[in-house]
Amino acid sequence: MAKPFLSRVVVAANAESTPSGRDPVAAPAPSGNNKSARPSLRSLASVRLDSTRLLVMTTLVACATLPYLNTLLNGFVYDDHTQVTNNPYLQSFRHLTEIFTTTVWSYVGAQGVTNYYRPMMMLGYLACYRLFGAVAYPFHLVSLLLHVLIVCLLFTITERLTRDRVWALVAALLFALHPIHTESVAWIAAVTDLELTFFYLIAFALFLGLARSGGERSEKKAVLMVAAFALALMSKEQALTLPALAAAYEHFYRKDHRDTLLRQKLARYGPLWLMAAVYMLFRIRFLGALAPVHQMRAVLPRQVLLSAFALLGQYVGKLIWPARLCAFYVFRPSLAFTDLRVLEGLAAVAALAVLFLLLWRSRDPAVRFASFGILWFLATLAPVLNAHWMAANVFAERYLYLPSVGICWLAGLAGTALWRRTRPLPTVRLALVSAALVIAALMTARIFTRDRDWNNDVTLYRRTLELSPDAGPILNNLGTVYWQDGEVGEAETVWTRAFRLTPENAILLNNLGLVASQRKQYGKAVDLFQQAIKLKPNYTDPYLNLGLAYRNMLLDQPAEAQLRIAIALSPLNGRAHDELGELYLGEGRLAQGEDQFRASVRAQPNALGFDALGDLALGRGDASAAASDFRAALGLDQFDSKAHFGLGHIDAEARRTADALREYEAGLLSDPTNATAQSELHKLRQEARAPQSTADPRR
Repeated sequence: MAKPFLSRVVVAANAESTPSGRDPVAAPAPSGNNKSARPSLRSLASVRLDSTRLLVMTTLVACATLPYLNTLLNGFVYDDHTQVTNNPYLQSFRHLTEIFTTTVWSYVGAQGVTNYYRPMMMLGYLACYRLFGAVAYPFHLVSLLLHVLIVCLLFTITERLTRDRVWALVAALLFALHPIHTESVAWIAAVTDLELTFFYLIAFALFLGLARSGGERSEKKAVLMVAAFALALMSKEQALTLPALAAAYEHFYRKDHRDTLLRQKLARYGPLWLMAAVYMLFRIRFLGALAPVHQMRAVLPRQVLLSAFALLGQYVGKLIWPARLCAFYVFRPSLAFTDLRVLEGLAAVAALAVLFLLLWRSRDPAVRFASFGILWFLATLAPVLNAHWMAANVFAERYLYLPSVGICWLAGLAGTALWRRTRPLPTVRLALVSAALVIAALMTARIFTRDRDWNNDVTLYRRTLELSPDAGPILNNLGTVYWQDGEVGEAETVWTRAFRLTPENAILLNNLGLVASQRKQYGKAVDLFQQAIKLKPNYTDPYLNLGLAYRNMLLDQPAEAQLRIAIALSPLNGRAHDELGELYLGEGRLAQGEDQFRASVRAQPNALGFDALGDLALGRGDASAAASDFRAALGLDQFDSKAHFGLGHIDAEARRTADALREYEAGLLSDPTNATAQSELHKLRQEARAPQSTADPRR
C-alpha cells in the first residue's frame, strides 16, 4: 500500500537530519586495540560540526545585515520626529515615572491618550538620545542589530524544536530576507516590533528549556522566562498571546506532554499567566483599561468582525506575494460577507485550517510541530485584527514581523522536505539551489530599494501617495513638510486635497487656519481654529494657534486664555510656554514671563526660551547667568543671532573687545540686516583701531 503524503514527507525530512539521528560525521571507530583513535575521531567530528554551525550563523548574519545597510544613511521620518527629536521625555532621566505609567504619546498632553504602552521603546530612545543626541544613525543601527539577533534566535529555537538544522536554516533565511519586514527594520518608530519579537522569542526559548526529568522545571529559567516576558509586555501588547501559546505547546506539543501531570504543566506556563494578570491590573490602574480609546468609533461591531477576516486575508496575501509595499494602507471597513476581501479572508482561514489538520495528524513530532506554526501566526496576529483598537493605519506591514515566525516554520518544513526528496537527483538539487539564490537576490534587491523610501520625509510621503493616493494622514504630513520649508502655497494645496477626503478633520482645519494666519486673514483663521477645537476639544494646537491669532489682533486677554488652555492640555509643550512668556513680557509682567520660559526649557530645551532668560538676566544685571543662558541657546542652535549678540554685549561691557567682535560678526552672518548689531560692531572696530592709552583692564 502506498504511504500517505505526509508519511513520505516525514521520511524525506528525516533522511538527512543530523541532530535527530546518528551524527553522519562521527563514523564508527575501527575494531582493534587502538584506543587513541576513538577520541581523535570524536574531536574531528566536533570540530567539523562547529565549523558548519559557524558557517551557518555567519551566513544568517550576512543575510540579515547586508540588505539593510543602506538604512544607516536614512534620517528621521514620519513619527520619528514626534517620538525622538521633539520628545521631552528624552531630555533627561527625570521622566522615567511617566515612561512607565503612561501611554506612549502622553508627553503631547491630553490628546496623547492611546491604547499603546511602550516603555521599552522609550527607554531605548532615551539611551540612544543621551549617548548620541538627535542623530538618526545610532537609532537605525540598533534596529539593524535587533533584526540580526532575532534571525539568529529564530534559527537556534527552530533547530531545538525540530532537531533539524536544514529546517532551521530555511526558516531563518526566509525571515531574514522577506521584504515584508522592511518597514520594521528601516523605520525607527517601528522598533517596537523588533523589541517585542526579541523578548518574545527569548521568553519562549526559556520556556522550552524549563522541562526537567520527571516533569519538573528549572527554577532559574522560570525566573528568567518571566523577566523576558515582562520586557516583551513592555514592548507591545501582542506579547499577551505568549501564555496561550505556551499552554498549547505544553499540553499538545512538548515531548513529555503525555507523561506530565497537570500541576507540572501549570508550573511551567502558569508564571506567564500570572505575569499577564499583573500586567493587566497595572494597565487598568494606570491607563484605565487595556484599550482605553476606541479609535474607529464609527465602525460597528459587525463591521469589525467582517473586517477582521478581510485583514487576515490581506496579511496572508502580503506574506505570500509582498508586492506594492506601502507605508500607509487606507482602511475601509467591510460591510457584508459578500465583500470580496472578506471572502478572501475566509478562504485563507479555511486553507490554514486544512493545513493545520494535515500536519496535526502526522505521527512525526517534528512535522506535527509545524501545525504549531499556524497557531503562532493566528494567535500573534489576532490582536491587530480588531479595528477598534487600532489607529488610522489599521493594516500595517510591521504587524507581521512576529506572526511571520510561524509561517517561516511552515516554509522551513516544505523547503526541507523538498530538498531531501531530491537527494538522489543532483540536477534537480542544482536547479533548486539556483532558484533559491535567484529568489534570495530578488528579495534582497526589493529590501534594498524599499529601504530608500524611508530616507527622508518627502521621499516617504510621495512614494506612499503613489501607491495610496487617498491616504489623508500622509497628505497632511507632506503639507507639514512644505510648510516647514516655507512653501505655504504647496502646503495649502496638499492640505486642501486632504480636507476634501476627510472634511471633519481637526488637524487639517488647524493647519488651514495656519495658512490664513500667515496671510493675515485673522478672522478666517479664528473661525478655522474654533471649528478644530469643537471637533477635538483635547487637541492642543488650535488653542495655541488661536491664542497667537488673538495676539496679532492685539487681543491680549483672550490670547492669554487660549494659551493657558494649551498649557493645561500639554504641560510639556515648550512653544506654548514661550508664547505665553512673550505675552507676559509685552505686558511688563517679567516674573510671570520668566516662569513660563523656565518651564519651557525644562520641558524641552529650546533656543528661544534660553534667549529670553538671557535677556531677563541682563535686565537684572546678572551677566554671568545671562552668558550661561545664551551659551545654552547656542548649544542648541549655533546660528542663533540673538544669543551671539547677547554674548557680544556682555563681552563689550567687560572690555573683552576681541571676543565681542567675534560674537557680533557671528550673529550678523545669520541676521545681516540687524541695525543695532551693525552699530555696535562699528563702535567696537573703532575702539580696536584706537591707540591703547591704558593697560588692558583684564591684566
